Amino acid sequence: MKTDILVDYLKCGDPRECKKCLQICPSALFMMYSPDYESNDPDEWRVDVAFTDLCTRCGDCVDVCPNSAITLK
Repeated sequence: MKTDILVDYLKCGDPRECKKCLQICPSALFMMYSPDYESNDPDEWRVDVAFTDLCTRCGDCVDVCPNSAITLK
């Protein structure tokens, strides 16, 4: 069963400071990126999800997110 992992970027904030979802995911599905890697603008940085087929639906990312920016479907 494929899991959709949705990140609400309006709630996420600056992932360079938080990184909690990246650190807790046992399958290492999350990655952080910006079109301009030298940018200091937090609005340009995003957490994205790769390899959603490897998600175990443990919910750790949802539980650890301080801004409730992650949902699983």
